[in-house]
Amino acid sequence: MTLVRKTLYKTFLYALLWLPNIFYSALFAITFPVYKALHKKRAYGRVEKHLAAAKEYKARERYDTNKMPHNEKSPPPNAIAKINARDTFRGIFWNALESYRGLARFKSVGKRIVYENEHIIQGAVAECAKQHAPIAAISIHQGAFELLHRALCRYSEHVHLITDSVGDIAFRDVLKELRSDPHLTEYHPDETGRLIRELFRTKGILAMVVDQGKHTKGNTVSLFGRPSTLYLRLPQKINEMGAGIVTFRTWSEKKRIVIRFESYYPPQYDVTHKPPHINPSTLSAPTSGTHTNSGENRANATIDNSPLVTGIAREVETWIAEHPEQWSWNYHGNFIR
Repeated sequence: MTLVRKTLYKTFLYALLWLPNIFYSALFAITFPVYKALHKKRAYGRVEKHLAAAKEYKARERYDTNKMPHNEKSPPPNAIAKINARDTFRGIFWNALESYRGLARFKSVGKRIVYENEHIIQGAVAECAKQHAPIAAISIHQGAFELLHRALCRYSEHVHLITDSVGDIAFRDVLKELRSDPHLTEYHPDETGRLIRELFRTKGILAMVVDQGKHTKGNTVSLFGRPSTLYLRLPQKINEMGAGIVTFRTWSEKKRIVIRFESYYPPQYDVTHKPPHINPSTLSAPTSGTHTNSGENRANATIDNSPLVTGIAREVETWIAEHPEQWSWNYHGNFIR
């Protein structure tokens, strides 16, 4: 029975992926108003609140920058000010379609992918190889992010990917087959111990997105002036054990899907860098609520001032600010409800 369901799921999924874009444009136009009405107090409502708070923060930041003396350089454009909740859901919709078409090796997607700053990942792999150490390549749920782990297979024969369970067994098998690559090994979050052992044995690459998590404890950081959560405990741990960390991201344009490598954090980064000072007065005070699926009380959350965590958080905020319409603002664990 499982094999039959798997065949049906696979046939249906591939049939959907081959439908023309005009069908998906019509589908989004029809279904979005219904989704909005049904989720006004849930996912859609969260996005509206998150965007409103981020717009206020960026406007204040822009105003403060303009007040600085001898400032000859105008502040960067505020992309967040120009978007609304519909834009973000449209971005999620189209990027998901591009992700799965890319995983299915559609040539129309593959020929649009361009790589920027490859020297960062190549240099990190080479440097860590000298130390017989692996690296972690981490990103966020932005753009066609499902393409990221496949991209890492260009740089290592051993890419280790953490995935969570979705749907029933047959559907999970279809997704696993879709994501598969000869250089890729998947792990369930419960297999962290085995993953770490294999990662250091193969000297490979750990692939992770760190802005969403379930049934796990994260790091409290500041995003747009408010306490939020990034799930960096595993990258932190292996960095302490000797692994390097590379940050990278993707976003979609009309004619390009950009995969860009950003920064390299050498092994034991926190040991060699002084923790930055965090001014509590710059953060919006939490009102109520807890970290989803964790025992932490957000009202008493302490900002993690680890140099590694702080550096990555600053990058993540910049990425979201540059392409806010392509980030998953609707995840229930983002910011404080």
